[in-house]
Order: sequence, then C-alpha cells, then structure tokens
Amino acid sequence: MDKTNLQECEIIQDLLPLYYDDVCTPASKTLVQRHLENCETCRKLYEELKDQSVDQIIEKESRDVLKRHAKKERNAAWKAGLIISTLLVIPILITFFVSLASGTGLGVFAVVAASMLLTAALTAVPLMAKQQKLTKSILVGIFALLLIIFFVDRMNGSGSFLFLAIPTVFGLSIPLFPFVIRGLALPPVLSDKKALLTMVWDTAWLFLTIYIVCSRSGDVEGLQSGTVISVIMMTGVWLIFLTARYLPANRWIKGGIILIITGIWTAFSTDVYTLIVEHKRQLTILAADFTDWSSAAHINANTYLLILAVGILLGIALIAVGMTRHKKIE
Repeated sequence: MDKTNLQECEIIQDLLPLYYDDVCTPASKTLVQRHLENCETCRKLYEELKDQSVDQIIEKESRDVLKRHAKKERNAAWKAGLIISTLLVIPILITFFVSLASGTGLGVFAVVAASMLLTAALTAVPLMAKQQKLTKSILVGIFALLLIIFFVDRMNGSGSFLFLAIPTVFGLSIPLFPFVIRGLALPPVLSDKKALLTMVWDTAWLFLTIYIVCSRSGDVEGLQSGTVISVIMMTGVWLIFLTARYLPANRWIKGGIILIITGIWTAFSTDVYTLIVEHKRQLTILAADFTDWSSAAHINANTYLLILAVGILLGIALIAVGMTRHKKIE
C-alpha cells in the first residue's frame, strides 16, 4: 500500500464511526462507500464496527484499562511484600549465627523465626497473595502462633503445648473461622453448608478445650460440670441456629420460634443443670414474687419468669403475624 492510499485509509477510518451513525455529510458518505468497495482492510474494520456498539467498545477499553491498572498494583504490592520478607529474614539470620556461635542451641532462633513468620502473615502475605488474601493471612498467622507456642514450650520443657494451643485455636476460631471457610473452595455437597460447618467446628473445639483444660489439672468435677454447662448452652445455640438457617418458614415465624426457644432456655437452663449435676429437682420460677426484689432467689425467679413470659408472648405474636402474611401471599 503506497503512501497516498495509506493516508486515504486513515481519513476513511476516522470517518467510519460517523458513517456508521449516519451523521456524516452526503459527500463524505459517498466517499466512504466508494472506498469500502475497493479497500478490504477498511471494509473489515467497518464490519467489526457494525458488530460492536460504541458502548461495548468503551466498556471493553475500560475493562482493559482497569486490568492493566490492577496488574500494575499487584506487581507493586508483590514487590513491597518481597522487600518486607527480605527484611524479616535479617533478624532470623542474625539469631541463627548468634545461636551457633554461643552454643546455646537453636531454641531462640526457632522462636524468632516463628515470630517473623507471624509478622509476615500480617504484612507480606496480604501483599503477595493473588487471591484469598484474608484466608491465607489468617491461616499462616495461626500456624506461626502455634509454632511460637510449640518452640517456647520446648525451651521451657513444660509439656504444655496442647494445654496452650487448643484453647488458643478455639478462641481464634470463634471470630476468624467464618472468614476462613468463606474463602475456601469446598466440594459441591458442602459448599452451601459453610455456616453448619462453622457451628460444628466451634462446638467441637469448645468441648476439646474443656477436656484438655480439666484433664491437665485433674479436675474431674470441673470436667463434668463444664461439659454439662456446655451441652445445655450449645443446645440452645444449636436450636436457634437450626431454626434460623433451615426452618422452611418466613422470618416472622422464625423470629417467633427463636424468641420462644430463648425464653424457655433462659428460664429453665439452671434447673436442668441442677437436676443433672446435683440431682435436685427445682423450678426457679416458682419462687417468683414481684413484690420482693430484695433476695437473690427472688431476683433470679422474677427475672426468669419475665423473660419466659415475654419470650412466649412476643413469639406467639410474631408467629401469628408470619402466618397471616404467609396466607396473604398464597
């Protein structure tokens, strides 16, 4: 293609959007039509233009710009994470050589290395991870924390790793496990049961914590009492969770049932504990006397009875509202 034809193609290509929108002058329109009859390159461009609207072209260009910007940001973050990781290696190396030179063993080195890994979980990992940044940061952080506990326990020779690690995992799981499991890719059969898995996980670690703490101290009575209290407590929690998550009813009915469960559970949980552990039959609410708020027994009974009554009455009211709304929808 000579220079003259190239210049003509450039002019025609500038006119193509106007020609496509039918807003160019009649002379320009005739010029474009004649050129398209003889120029295959410009004709292909015009066909592509017809296949894409202006909005689609702008949207595609916008996506490309955003992708390039995101890639640039990821590269900058990765480099920053690499720099931080390199800096964190320095104290590890220093501690390693000092430990070797002093002949005191590698215990301090191991603790420092694990501590730097914990620091990296909070700084370098979020910068360098491409996906699931929060999940990876949490997992690496908990792993590093357990390493610190393990190495410190080995240095002290106390054999308390499980006694310290299990309650630590349980305490961290309550606020953090929902974020971790949300970022995990689970099999299809489990992908829609993440809330249920969270409940199972936290319940298991609760009982494991009670067992390890009481076993460590040899407190058999504490183990029995703690287990019973946890069973009673988690029974209420599980009933509320299953109602809210899986009961096939509208939110009004669910809310009403949850209020009734809460009222009954609060009013009678102490009595159930007393029956199982102390083998005493009692109903605390029978001691209710709203004219007497001076003794602990009457305060507890009055409070439990109020919670029970309010929970049942409000629950019934919400269930009635829910059933009425359900009938209207049908």
